[in-house]
Amino acid sequence: MEYSCLAQLPRRFSMPVSIIKQLGRLSSEERIYLLMYPEHISTIKNAVFKAAAETERRFIGNNHNDAGDAFRHCFWSAILSRDLGYMHALRYTTAHETFSRNPPKEKAMDMHNNAVGLKIGRTRGPDQIISERCVSAMRSGELRLFP
Repeated sequence: MEYSCLAQLPRRFSMPVSIIKQLGRLSSEERIYLLMYPEHISTIKNAVFKAAAETERRFIGNNHNDAGDAFRHCFWSAILSRDLGYMHALRYTTAHETFSRNPPKEKAMDMHNNAVGLKIGRTRGPDQIISERCVSAMRSGELRLFP
């Protein structure tokens, strides 16, 4: 695992070791984003947990390349857009999908569903309302359910 980008940080910059270890599991674009905006780490992490829990509550199955996957991407992106602002959420969700082993059709589907979620997140509201808006987007055909 390489952390060469960490060596370029100013000496007074500090980040907990546990966070640095977790960075190794992310795409290089995600790592760069989080090194630039470390204050977003907890918000992003909380959004991941919320999206996973809500997806599990609403959908049965493996939730990969199906309705659950589409919903999870929409809901996660909407939460990020609401909590970080549209542009930060767009940058991070794009970074999240940018890794070499991401099949092009899956990436396109995920980016599309993220874009729908980013738009929903701009309308604000509590998690439950955002969740309902993502379900509505799925039912209306706005979300892509398969690559």
